[in-house]
Amino acid sequence: MTNVHSPDASRSLIDVEAWRTFERSAPGLARRLLLLGAVAAAQSLLLLPVVLLIRHAVDVAMPAGNIGLLVGIGAAIFGIRFLNGGISLWLRVAHVRVIKAAILRLREDLLARLYRLSRAAYGRLDWNTTHARIVVDTDRLDNMSHAMVSRMLPALFSAVALLAVLAYLDLRLLLVTLAMAPMLLLVTRLTGRAVQRRVFEFQRAFERFSKGMLFVLQHMDLTRVQSFEDREIARRIGEMRKLRETSESMAFIYSLHSQLQSVLVSLCGAVILVLGGIAVATQHMTLGDFLSFWVAAGLLNGHVGTVLNAFPEVIAGNESMTTLHRFAHGDEPEPYHGREHVAFSGRITLEDVGFGYGGSPVLDEANLEIEPGTTLAIVGPNGAGKSTVLYLILGFYRPERGKLRADGVPYDRLDMKELRRGIGVVMQHPAFFAGTILENITYGNPEASRADVMRAAGLAFADEFIRKLPLGYDTPIGEEGMLLSGGEVQRIAIARALLRRPRLLVLDEPTNHLEHAVIRRLMQNLTTLDDRPAVLVISHDREVLHDMDRVVRIADGALVTATPIPLPQAAGRSGGAS
Repeated sequence: MTNVHSPDASRSLIDVEAWRTFERSAPGLARRLLLLGAVAAAQSLLLLPVVLLIRHAVDVAMPAGNIGLLVGIGAAIFGIRFLNGGISLWLRVAHVRVIKAAILRLREDLLARLYRLSRAAYGRLDWNTTHARIVVDTDRLDNMSHAMVSRMLPALFSAVALLAVLAYLDLRLLLVTLAMAPMLLLVTRLTGRAVQRRVFEFQRAFERFSKGMLFVLQHMDLTRVQSFEDREIARRIGEMRKLRETSESMAFIYSLHSQLQSVLVSLCGAVILVLGGIAVATQHMTLGDFLSFWVAAGLLNGHVGTVLNAFPEVIAGNESMTTLHRFAHGDEPEPYHGREHVAFSGRITLEDVGFGYGGSPVLDEANLEIEPGTTLAIVGPNGAGKSTVLYLILGFYRPERGKLRADGVPYDRLDMKELRRGIGVVMQHPAFFAGTILENITYGNPEASRADVMRAAGLAFADEFIRKLPLGYDTPIGEEGMLLSGGEVQRIAIARALLRRPRLLVLDEPTNHLEHAVIRRLMQNLTTLDDRPAVLVISHDREVLHDMDRVVRIADGALVTATPIPLPQAAGRSGGAS
């Protein structure tokens, strides 16, 4: 995501292109809002008979002492207001449904956008900031949309209708009142810029606060190991204080904006009172005309105040919409877009593949074939490109030259999500979430039976230690599996990979947490399966070469076939602690 460092002073208060994108993400949104707006405009016409009834009561019924007519007028006004309230309630509910549906669609699109990112683009994201922006900015946008559609737009329609009523009652008095409109618009524009700046500063401060608190939760062990608690607390308190300052500043400018608008609207009311009073005194206007004008003007002031007070929320929502728009239109998508499915057997072929990062070559005319049901080790020093081969096989990256095939079909034609369902991967640093052992093993395969889970755990030598736990498979493992040992979580990761009965199993640096003897027993277990998968082991450890069908070394960007090392007869060999 592109970080925003400062507000653009030349940018308009409303980002039209961002809002067009929002409308496109929710097809029919504008049409439905216009329809509701038409209903609101029709509702506004109910105000005309109210002011006319007031004038008739003052000019006709009261001087004549016609009590029955006054009662009838009062009942009619109440009936109109009751009908108006019912329509307002319906409009509010309809507005909320439309906006909530649009926000849901936007969030769905943003979620899908994250999964469409290439691995390179994903790697460039600041995860914590991205999290804060997607979660918090969509919530701000939700609040703003609700304010604009449920309050601001109906108030605008009602204000237009009231202007027509006021023009009918006394056009000259209305024109004198409207002469103050330019001052109102100027103040709105000036305070709007200040609101935009304060909102921008607050949102960035909130992002830093959110990011900092996530850092505290995610890296507690690192902070303690480095004895950095005091400095870390001081940093986070600094972010909290900055958030408080920007929040107070934003609240102040909101209040200043509201008060200035209120003063100007009150000035308009005072002008109407003085000029209308003079007109009544000089008999250029009846008292009924003045009172009906006064009531209509009071309603207009209320609607204008609603519009102006919602303006800061619109600006805040616009800043969030702009941020989300930049995210949705930044970085490159996934490298492959095919839709073809194959009955994957485990055969993967790399043909003259060249690849590098930012101009630094890693692979050059690399060739490799993984055959179904065989074991293959790719070895080489750290940084040689072993993991790059894995990412290319998974379709996370696209080679700059050459191509990859699965069972002879080019990756360009394949549905990569479907292909990955046939590949079980145990990454060098497996990912876990704060759930139970069962939930972590079945992630990606929620329909798996408990028997399937126990079978996979047995193959991975995890079932034995899991059964000894007080809660067994329902034991919580903590965030990133921190409640278990490294060897235990590695076994759980292998069980998760085997649960889907993959046609290709990839083990990336398995000796980081498992003994060599355990890995060898795992290989022996796999060879006994009727649906034996191909196995690709990626490692810098020479011990994994024992009893591999094939060994490939990475040398100067090329994949060179090496001779497998037979297993020594001497016992007692050991590896990393479990």
